[in-house]
Amino acid sequence: MRYRKVTAMFPSNSLKQVEDELLAIGVPGMTISKTHGMGDYRNYFIDDSMIDCSRLEVFIEVERARVVADTIARTVHQGLASDGIIAILPVEEFMHIKDFKESE
Repeated sequence: MRYRKVTAMFPSNSLKQVEDELLAIGVPGMTISKTHGMGDYRNYFIDDSMIDCSRLEVFIEVERARVVADTIARTVHQGLASDGIIAILPVEEFMHIKDFKESE
């Protein structure tokens, strides 16, 4: 089975909605972390111009990766420079640690 990694960075105030929508389409798991950075949008009201946002990562079958990305984009989209970004990356290998067996 082939996998893709979907990584999205978006404003943290959309996080709960994104989680709910991904669970609704059957995404089996996700990792979320807080990030601080800037891209097209800069916060000129603070010294470092950066904003706090959420990073969400999903490892998913290749056939479902675009659906996951579209779901995130549809949920977060407001047409603003601060909406965020999404990347879909190939995964060379994928292993559940619980299924690990030493190579002989």
